[in-house]
Amino acid sequence: MKKINNSDMVGFVQLIAIIYLVFVLLADIMKWQQLDQTHVTLAICAIAVTTGSLKKLDGRKESKVK
Repeated sequence: MKKINNSDMVGFVQLIAIIYLVFVLLADIMKWQQLDQTHVTLAICAIAVTTGSLKKLDGRKESKVK
């Protein structure tokens, strides 16, 4: 069984958060539904945290290669 890479998992979480924010923007434009601002804030925080994690993981990979 293939081991899941942390950077793949973090990238997936970031992708889902971005997709959610796009949906929120479309929902707001089309007035599909009223969404709670807490979910938007959590999605933005998820993107920020995963971006930091990706940078940290990339730094570890570079130090292992050298």
